[in-house]
Order: sequence, then structure tokens, then C-alpha cells
Amino acid sequence: MRTALVAVGVAVGGLLGACQASVPVAPAVPTVGVTPSGPFVDDARPFFDGCVPVPDTPTSRTYRCGALSVWLYEQSGLSEAQAVEAGRDRVHARLGPALTEVRGELPLAGLPHPSLRFEQCAGANGGGPCSVGGYVTAVTPSAGRVRQLGCVAREPVRAGLGRCLELFAYLATRGNPEGDVLAPSSRVTPPRLPWRLLFLPEGCELAASTTRAGRIRCAAATFSWSVFWPAEPGTAQVQRWRDRSVEELRDALPGAGPVEVRDCFVEGLATRCVRFTAPAPEGGGDVQVWAGGVDRKGWGMFAACSLPASASFPFPTACNGVFAPR
Repeated sequence: MRTALVAVGVAVGGLLGACQASVPVAPAVPTVGVTPSGPFVDDARPFFDGCVPVPDTPTSRTYRCGALSVWLYEQSGLSEAQAVEAGRDRVHARLGPALTEVRGELPLAGLPHPSLRFEQCAGANGGGPCSVGGYVTAVTPSAGRVRQLGCVAREPVRAGLGRCLELFAYLATRGNPEGDVLAPSSRVTPPRLPWRLLFLPEGCELAASTTRAGRIRCAAATFSWSVFWPAEPGTAQVQRWRDRSVEELRDALPGAGPVEVRDCFVEGLATRCVRFTAPAPEGGGDVQVWAGGVDRKGWGMFAACSLPASASFPFPTACNGVFAPR
């Protein structure tokens, strides 16, 4: 059960401390001025136009760019080769081990770096059409720190692989396209939405928390959120962020069931939520995931709550009362 809930958040981090209040680190990119392209610094927008950030951890970021997912993960105490192996484990958890893999090097930031190219193809010995492909690599932006880069592209795979390399070229040299420092010290506590504080139940982890996004992880529930301002009038932008984020969450849970659309309330506002179930790798029953988005007085918000499939409203305290039936 816990493994499944961790996967919902695309989790790669460990325990990140308790919830005593501290002085928030000023974000490099303010929440004001976020566009449909995402909260990206100016020089990143040509590369990340159309990508949606998905809440991850203080040291990593994941972006859903249509049928493509890309991530960067700042690590320490590893070599580049070890970081590639850790990225390979992440890919296997997502796609399974039945992949065609080729090891090599990628020229990034002016130097060759170890890489792994992978594909998931049909037919005997993987000789048929490929439905998924991607890369894992790693660079060393500074002494003692390694930046793992990964990308998973679905059909059309060939075009997706080309875009993976374009995004890698930016990430390898410039890092986080949102401009935030990826470090535990950048965590904002207590967690908050722009209009209210959030509650961190005893025994739960504040796995990520910034002025724009965060994730609370408990043994039996996970809650994640992201906000942006200003939201475009109407619902199209909010629905796009919701749908892209749900695509990423489902891909992170192998065996996820079909999506159901249901009437719901998010932060007290009537909207349409998405719900799906997925198997728990460690047993103990399936999990269900609810996700929704709303425009709240000009703020766009996406939220997701995962919990045991047998649970019903009201949801666990970790989900902070964001969702309600309608």
C-alpha cells in the first residue's frame, strides 16, 4: 500500500523533517505572472512551453509535456554512473523490466556523460513497433552534486526522443526551469495555500512544500497540490493542468484503471473531479486517486488525494478537506 501511495506522488525522496514553523525561503520565481506554459523563467519557456509541473520533492521536479515526462533530481554522494542506475530503477518501477536498453554517452554541457537509452517494443525480441522510449543520464553541475535527468516519451516515440534531448540540453546546464533552488532548505513550513494554512497530521511527512506546490505523505494517504496565478477565464486552463497531471500520476502507477469523471467540490467550489484506482504493489488492497482543479478568485489550483480504494468521504485528514462529494 505504502509503495503505491509513494508512486502517486512520483516520490523519490525520504523523510524530510517535522513541521515546526521556519522562515520561508523566497522563491526565485514569484507565483504572480505564471502563464499557461507554467511558472518558468524566461529563457526556459521556449523549451518547456506546454509543460505542466507535477508536485515532486524539494530536490526534484517532474514535468508532463503532452505524451512526454521529464524529470531532474539533484543528488549528492553518488557518481554519475550510480545516478544513472538509480534512474534506471525508477524507469523499471514505471514501465517494468521488459525493456530494450542500450548504454552509451550523451554530450551535455560540453562533455560526455553516461546514459541509458530504453525502449518498450512489441514483437519477438522487441523487434516490432515501439510504444515507449526514453533516456536516463546524469551530469555534475558542481563538486559533490550530481543531477540525474530522465525522460519517458510515448508515441510518437521518435519525435519524443528528440524533444527529450532538447530538454536535457537546458536542464544539464541551467537546472530547474522554474528557477527555484532544489534543496530541502527551500521548503516552506507550515504548508499553505495562498488563502489558508494546511494541516500536517502527526506521523505524516511534508515531502514537498513551496509557495506554488507541495505534497503530504502518510502511511494510508497522500495529498498533493499546485497553484498558479493568474488563471485564464473559464475552465480550459485548469482542466488542462488537471488532465496532464492525472496522466502523469496514472503512468506512475502501473496497472491503473480507467478514469472516471465525477461531480465534486474542490475547496468548496463545484467542479468535475477525476477518479481512478490502481493496485497496491505490496498488497493490502487497491488505492484510489481523486484529482480536481478549480479557479478560485483568479488562482488556478490542482489537487490530488490518494487513499485506500475502500475509503469514502470524508477523506483522511491529510487531504485537508479539499475534496467533497456533490
